[in-house]
Amino acid sequence: MKKNNAAILLFSRTASAEAVAKPLAFGKRSAESVASVLVNRSKKLAYKTGLPVFFFSEKQQRGATFGERFANAFEDVYALGFDNVVAMGNDCLTVSTADILAAADALQTTPSVLGATNDGGAYLIGLQKGVFQKEAFQNIHWQTAVVFDELMAFTAENSEKTIFLSQKSDIDRVSDWKKTLAVIPLSFKKILSQLLFFLNPLPSPKWTSSINEAFLQSVLALRAPPAL
Repeated sequence: MKKNNAAILLFSRTASAEAVAKPLAFGKRSAESVASVLVNRSKKLAYKTGLPVFFFSEKQQRGATFGERFANAFEDVYALGFDNVVAMGNDCLTVSTADILAAADALQTTPSVLGATNDGGAYLIGLQKGVFQKEAFQNIHWQTAVVFDELMAFTAENSEKTIFLSQKSDIDRVSDWKKTLAVIPLSFKKILSQLLFFLNPLPSPKWTSSINEAFLQSVLALRAPPAL
């Protein structure tokens, strides 16, 4: 098999900017701490692939709209000599290094790879250079519930074949945590529980009660058994 000429495009705000843009936790301090965990986790996953990683935060991004900034980032990585680009963000806690490597490997023989989120978005977009059409890509209605549908239309138009990864949940607001808690490691739940709730204890609305209960159960599960 030929050498995989692929790169990882980590398209993400810095933690401080992410905390302002997304209500990830109750209170500014918790939101920024949670955002820092998510951004650092994504970087760690990307670097573990052993592939070149390019981090495009708001400091490196160019363009007036999300679509322009995302398309420019793809174009910049291709311009460095890479044939394949796998793009990811920071808000999917169930994506793994194995998922990223599987996408990069698939791009050696398949023009496009997509991973859908359950809210109509995408947690991973892999495109060969020949598939990338900048204007059409930037004009996708990004950050809406039709993103994945339009990505499928984009790849159907420009790619002979697309591989679809398993659907996953992402995190855009506090209420989204409930969907992810059941499938992330207990040790990671403990870290997030401290950041989400213990730093800024507030009366919880009805929809957070099950989240608090799930966090409490996971934290208790990590404690040593009582002494007899």
